[in-house]
Amino acid sequence: MISSSSSDTPSAALRMQMLHEAQTSGSKAAAAPAPAPVPAPVPVNQAPVHEPVLASASESRLYAEDPAESASQTPVKTTRAAQNLDFSSTLLFPSLGSASPAPRPAAAQATWGAGPSSRVKSAAPSAPSSGKLGAVGDQRRTVGVTTTTSTKVSSSGNVQERMEIPTDQMSGFGFGHRSSTVGDIIKTVMISSGARIESTTSQATRMTTFLISGKPETVAKARHGLRSSFAKKENVKYAVPSSARPHLLGSKGKTLINIQKNTGVTINVPKREQTETSFEPAVLSEDDLDAEEEQVFIDIEGDIESIKAAKEEIDAIVSKACRITYRLTTIPTAYYPFISGTNKASVQQQTNTRINMPFHISSQDNEDDEEARDTAIVIQGERKAIRKAIEIITTVYEELERTTRTMTINIPKRQHRFLVGVKGASINEIHAATGCTIEIPPVDSPSDSIVVRGPESELIPALSLIMEKANSSQVESVDVGSVHKVAANKSKREHARHVTKYLSARNKLRKIEQEHDDVQISVPRQDGQIIGTIEIVAKTRAEVDSARLKVLEAINTLKPSLFDVIHIEPLLHRHIVGNKGRNINRIREAHGVEVIVPDTHSDSTEVVLVFEGKEEGDLADVSKARSTLEAVKQELEKLANDATDFSTRVLSIPARLHGTIIGPKGSTLNAIMGLEPTTSVRLGLPRDGSTDTVKKSGAPVLNEDSIVVKGPKEEVERVAREIITLAEEAKHQQIMNSYTVTFDIPATASPHVIGKGGANINKLTEQFQVKFDLNDRAAGADDKKKKSANDMMEVTIQGVKKSVEAAKETIVKMVEQIADATVVLLTIPVEYHSAMIGSKGQYVRRLEDKYAVRIQFPKAADLQEDEDSSKLNVVRVSGGKKGVQAAKGELMELLEYEKENNNTLEMIVEPKMLPHIVGRSGAKINEIQQNSGTHIEIRRSSEADEKPEVRVVINGTKAGLKKAQKAVQDILDAQKSQVEELVPIDIKYHRILIGPGGSTLRDIIAKAGGPPEPSAQAGLVKFQSANNAVLLKGDKTVVEKLKEVMLAMVTEHDNHVTVAVAIPAAQHRQVIGPQFSNVKEIENRHNGQRENCEKAKVELEAKIKVTSTRSFSIPKKYRQAVYGEGVWKIRNEFGVVVVQPKETRNVNGGKRIDVDDENTVHGLVEGLAWELSELSNVGSDSEEADAQWTVQLQGKEEACVRVEEHLTRLLERAQSTTHRLRISVPTSYHGVIIGSGGNNIKQIEIESQTTAKIVRGEEQITITGSKEGVEKAKASIVRIVGSLNK
Repeated sequence: MISSSSSDTPSAALRMQMLHEAQTSGSKAAAAPAPAPVPAPVPVNQAPVHEPVLASASESRLYAEDPAESASQTPVKTTRAAQNLDFSSTLLFPSLGSASPAPRPAAAQATWGAGPSSRVKSAAPSAPSSGKLGAVGDQRRTVGVTTTTSTKVSSSGNVQERMEIPTDQMSGFGFGHRSSTVGDIIKTVMISSGARIESTTSQATRMTTFLISGKPETVAKARHGLRSSFAKKENVKYAVPSSARPHLLGSKGKTLINIQKNTGVTINVPKREQTETSFEPAVLSEDDLDAEEEQVFIDIEGDIESIKAAKEEIDAIVSKACRITYRLTTIPTAYYPFISGTNKASVQQQTNTRINMPFHISSQDNEDDEEARDTAIVIQGERKAIRKAIEIITTVYEELERTTRTMTINIPKRQHRFLVGVKGASINEIHAATGCTIEIPPVDSPSDSIVVRGPESELIPALSLIMEKANSSQVESVDVGSVHKVAANKSKREHARHVTKYLSARNKLRKIEQEHDDVQISVPRQDGQIIGTIEIVAKTRAEVDSARLKVLEAINTLKPSLFDVIHIEPLLHRHIVGNKGRNINRIREAHGVEVIVPDTHSDSTEVVLVFEGKEEGDLADVSKARSTLEAVKQELEKLANDATDFSTRVLSIPARLHGTIIGPKGSTLNAIMGLEPTTSVRLGLPRDGSTDTVKKSGAPVLNEDSIVVKGPKEEVERVAREIITLAEEAKHQQIMNSYTVTFDIPATASPHVIGKGGANINKLTEQFQVKFDLNDRAAGADDKKKKSANDMMEVTIQGVKKSVEAAKETIVKMVEQIADATVVLLTIPVEYHSAMIGSKGQYVRRLEDKYAVRIQFPKAADLQEDEDSSKLNVVRVSGGKKGVQAAKGELMELLEYEKENNNTLEMIVEPKMLPHIVGRSGAKINEIQQNSGTHIEIRRSSEADEKPEVRVVINGTKAGLKKAQKAVQDILDAQKSQVEELVPIDIKYHRILIGPGGSTLRDIIAKAGGPPEPSAQAGLVKFQSANNAVLLKGDKTVVEKLKEVMLAMVTEHDNHVTVAVAIPAAQHRQVIGPQFSNVKEIENRHNGQRENCEKAKVELEAKIKVTSTRSFSIPKKYRQAVYGEGVWKIRNEFGVVVVQPKETRNVNGGKRIDVDDENTVHGLVEGLAWELSELSNVGSDSEEADAQWTVQLQGKEEACVRVEEHLTRLLERAQSTTHRLRISVPTSYHGVIIGSGGNNIKQIEIESQTTAKIVRGEEQITITGSKEGVEKAKASIVRIVGSLNK
């Protein structure tokens, strides 16, 4: 136990000097440091349950009831500033405790409890039972990090959260901090959040622990409030990609606000500069992918844990926002099937990307839709991951190109579909069986050649499977045009197309398919048009013939006389169809005519009419069919005419402006036409086969500048006006941007001006809205030829004059900077690179920003297999000459520092030695790290290893490594001499060997030469009650000595006897001696044998002294004044025992000596209220007034005489006490009134011949004595308070 010395308390002179400086100067200069002892963890001071307060160190020591509790405090020097003095602080102005301090209320005990584990789940199991909170949590936790643990404690949803803040991380607080300040902050947080908060500070873990209870939302609010008030604030700069800035901010800053609300930090995102780009291209090219993205630094302010949580949220947003899309077009589509499948899944897993790879381009998909022919491999992910995915895919492709072979065969065109199968099923099957793929020409190609690609050994098996697939079905084509004869003015092909279109529209062919198993009927197309043939496919010839007969039967019924055609503009098709086909359904029901309208995406004007008849025999009546078809044509023409006044307008606008009118992906033209366009717009020459190619009389001749607008007249006029306006604006913009400047720059500077992938030139284009054109001066210059210093490059800038001049000035400055550029290669061993680069490159970025240079550390992945590994030691620094030299100097200084401090030593130890190296709760390894100034890391081998081992990796300075290695080796050497021995000792002797509170056992270990530390003694001796034995474990010498001492004590105890000695109670202290010195001396001379006990008895009886007894009487009414402070003080001071008579209770209820309101005077001086009362000193009962109080004094004769004289003086003072003064003084002044060690109040009592009583926590001060004395004491107190208020 370590006692607190009186020197740890500030002297009265020092406190008065500090107070004087605060009063006179009024400045905030720091006063002389005042040393103050810092306690071990103390319970929360008494306060209402809803307002727990953390007691200060000095208060806990001053008001401690248990002397041992006060003695356990460990003094720690702290420095306190004199600014903002707290006059209520008992550290500077300690108060005088009462003679009989009241016991602490139970509420303080209930705050943390006798066992903290009942309230805090992870409290140390060895926590003391005295009401103090022990070292909470795992002491191995790194100091400097705020930690929280949340546990649900009730079914109502309340949670209890423990939050720990390292004391050295608390801003403005620490051991010895003022309880009033901390308590006020905790109270404020409790009121604002609605949560309950309890707190304590532990010296063992150097942690301040807060226990927060309440609803989850109130606990979270309280946690943020405590962190913002107590935790040390830090400000860090965090780099994020520039393109992620809008995602971090969110709509109206909502995302940023949520991050700050969730984590309790303050984030400052810098405004976007005009030179920055604020977007990331949706789809990147290869050059864009290699370009380095701009970084912006955001400021994050808060405590350590809050900053960490904010970084995690920011990283999640950045990771999601910075995913880009890249289209890989360098891989031939023929290799897609090989790369897809397991290879594709493996690449996605390795790189954390998403890859979309077209497996096969089917001939059926090869239509006008341009997107359907997009064969690029689309990769989505982060830049680095995409680069890695491209590298893997390219490697696989190159290997396939080297190992695969091709074979070409001819198979009839109509059998190609069997090789494709439904959605490429047959191609997949061939590839799965043989590892080969097939390449089939498009359907509109006349070629019959098929290319087989795969491993050479599998080409023949693949060919066999291909022929099997090609010949697996029977195909039959039906020529619809050859079935019927048509009139001379009609076309068989047109009739065949109409018949085929009708059979498809009315699902006649699908019904035939359903009637036959394994039969497929299709209608071939050419250039998107039906060609008038029907193909039938089946497994057997019989099925083909049966289906063919059904198809011919259907065709035979559809004679040319049943068909007719009407031409209606495509824009009017929806009007003749009606809402949900209402018009054509009505025509079908009323006339028996099927109306077939072209598809919505077709620009055909042809509407086919087919007479189906309403009654049996109608199909044979040609005249009825023709008349009905004419009637339907007239009705459709009327519907078209009624729909709108259709109009066509042809505009002549230069073709160079058509792109501006269309806009990106047709956005501008779509905006002009509206969401539901009723017009059609065609730019340039019409396509072959469209209605615009038909020459009509009076129609204008179309050319590449023509724009044809068709639709309702009013809508056509509106669209035409907007197109003309847009064209005029485009012409004006071209005129405005016609200013041109041409100048030369050195050809060697052109790569830097253009940038990687054109990044710099694109940035300038975006910034100044100009157009750049760069050309080599030398005609036909070879791009691959190295440029010389004399070669020049011509730069042409076109745009608005002001922007052009600004762009030119920017490029000229860039060239000047390039001319000043220099490159330095530094040799830095690769093992120091990570430390010099820093976390996420923060150290390198700092140097680059500071000196405007670029620092490039080599990457092992970029080194080829045949290259010298020494290249990994070369660091490249480029930039301006001054900046490069400055950066070089700082890098070399950092290298020297790392060489000195970043050394590593590895020790291999047995796993069983690890607990001894680490120590309990990491105490031993932490001690080694602290003493040696190193960092130690424990690395365990795999459990599957035959010989498991533990690697102790030490990092630090060379001297620190040696010191740490020696400490670890000493532990290993000490453990090698460890032994275990089981000593048979009956259980009845165990308690004797342990002794009260383990004191005997500690003495035994000390005698045996064991360690003095309690932690080290813990595993040395273990009592095994079940075995009636004691297990000794430790150093061999110590174990042998322990065994010897314990067995000797057992033998000695067996021979012990007990002899009684009668000693008067009044002489116990004299016989025992100070701190049992007399008894211990006798014990050491004699053992427990009978003859020795008799000798000890004789010695004890010899110390008994003959005493005298004297009587002393006083008036009973003065007994409280004379003996009120306790007779134990007389015994301690004079060695005399005072025996008082038993007092009988006064049932008549006499008047108290200290209560007399008849003669009381009230007053107010210097703002202090006082009350002066005259004391009667006479009871209400005359018998009480005349009664005597007689006590017996037992002790030496001369001592009894001195006691009588002392009591007589007390009686005289009591008889002279006639008045009592009560004055109310704020408790903040009590410390000064009391003074150091009570010197000030004692001086007042001596000078005024009075007695003063000050109760802690109460403003009232009570003074008793003569009237003149109490008045004099009152004047002294008023003078002190008045001096403090000036």
